[in-house]
Amino acid sequence: MYDKPQMKSLSDGYFSQCDYIAFTKVPNNYHLLYDDHYYSVNYTYYGKPVILKATMSTITICDSNNRLICTHDRAYKPFPKYITKSEHMPPQHDFYKEVNGSDGNYYRRWASAIGSSMSNFIEIVLHSSEHEEQSYNSCNGILHLCDGKSKILCNVAAHKCIDLKSCKYTYFKRILNDMLNNEISEASESLPDHKNIRGKDFYK
Repeated sequence: MYDKPQMKSLSDGYFSQCDYIAFTKVPNNYHLLYDDHYYSVNYTYYGKPVILKATMSTITICDSNNRLICTHDRAYKPFPKYITKSEHMPPQHDFYKEVNGSDGNYYRRWASAIGSSMSNFIEIVLHSSEHEEQSYNSCNGILHLCDGKSKILCNVAAHKCIDLKSCKYTYFKRILNDMLNNEISEASESLPDHKNIRGKDFYK
């Protein structure tokens, strides 16, 4: 009775659930991780605090005073992982060139020296980002994992990643390590009997 004259009609719009994440500082690759994707802000915000707001359709990034920096359409496809606006990038991708000192063809040549499966694997990784330069760190890490290891083993691990559609550094490292551990285990179990070899039963 008393409140009704003061009541206003409900909005014709709808309310969207929003997820808020506060970042104490923007990382040096100027991308913010949310739901397995990386969203860019202008590289000049490196080291500054920001707030990411995610709805079902939009990613909004604001500064620490809640002033709008940029928006992105929210990504759901597995690739590309990096959602980047070209105007956010340093001139001529200087950040990536300074960090890696190499380009995509350098990693392609390196991979081809290991084998065809590794070449295919690295090619997929290079195309997993909107901008090729963003994949250089992953390529560098993957190929360094192959140092001093069997090329055959590395190619098999790369082929498995492709089959599983999991062409990432973390998956390759896990598969390669599992294969190396199995190889060591099989080798130790196949040692010949000898009076100077105690064997695994000696330590039980």
